[in-house]
Amino acid sequence: MKKMTPASITLAIVAIVSAFATSGSTISAQDPPQRSLVGVWFTETTRRNCDTGEPIATNRTQVTFAEGGTFLETIGPSISRSAGNGIWKREHGWNEYSFTLRFMRYDAFGSFIGSGVVRAAITLDETGDHNTSIATNDVLDVNGNVIGSGCATSVSTRFQ
Repeated sequence: MKKMTPASITLAIVAIVSAFATSGSTISAQDPPQRSLVGVWFTETTRRNCDTGEPIATNRTQVTFAEGGTFLETIGPSISRSAGNGIWKREHGWNEYSFTLRFMRYDAFGSFIGSGVVRAAITLDETGDHNTSIATNDVLDVNGNVIGSGCATSVSTRFQ
């Protein structure tokens, strides 16, 4: 029986580790990607008349869904409101989600006048790179009382 040298033992270990590393990457390469909201999205939101569904105004935002369920909305320059922060979760199946978002509201002088809360249901399409949502929002005064409400729809495309 041959005696193994330290060099041949090292070579054997490297060969075994390489074999396992290669087989693992082959298996994961064959697995379909996990579809999720996690990532950055370009969003076009249309505020709508809640009774008729008629469009009122459209704006564009960028939203980021993070692992763990947090959410950040980035808006264009505005003196009347802040960007939004919120939470999201998967609902039913692989493509249904929801989020709740809060932003602060300000008057023309920059004084805090309340906040807004948006609640949305999101459906991710089969590619995982587009989604649509239906939302409601409440406008709150400085004491948290609801003083108005609204409706909106949106379409989003994942930033690649």
